[in-house]
Amino acid sequence: MVERLKPKEISATEAANRFGSVVDEAARGTALFVVTRMGEPRAVVIGVETFREILENLETAEELADSEYLAGVMEAREDVRLGRTMTLEELEKKLELAPAEK
Repeated sequence: MVERLKPKEISATEAANRFGSVVDEAARGTALFVVTRMGEPRAVVIGVETFREILENLETAEELADSEYLAGVMEAREDVRLGRTMTLEELEKKLELAPAEK
């Protein structure tokens, strides 16, 4: 989960002057920056891991908003609850697939 960091507001000039340290702090996940120009927020600097977590959270939120996806999840849970499952070997046999060589 994305750690809740309070954004540090930084001017574009200061961000340019301190670019290396700004990137390092963001990459470590110890800070995130809102870069301003003329006092207005213009950009955000975050670390790659934080960005990936945000994208993952957005994907999850989109899935949870998809009624077909949720219906499929509920159906799968019901199948598991009722024991309607099979092993990989059983599936390969049912689909007449040759098992991968070991």
